[in-house]
Amino acid sequence: MRTGLLIIMMMFFAGLALDIAVPAIVLVALVLADRALYPLVFRTTSERGVA
Repeated sequence: MRTGLLIIMMMFFAGLALDIAVPAIVLVALVLADRALYPLVFRTTSERGVA
């Protein structure tokens, strides 16, 4: 009885951790991609201010 409850609780909390971690990883990946691509896409506008 106690082992079954422990297994169910472990599965629940592992699923909860995945539900929280996956959107966080996606958000971090989007932020890093934005920071990497922004200077490449808008290079002309950033160089305009330097000259």
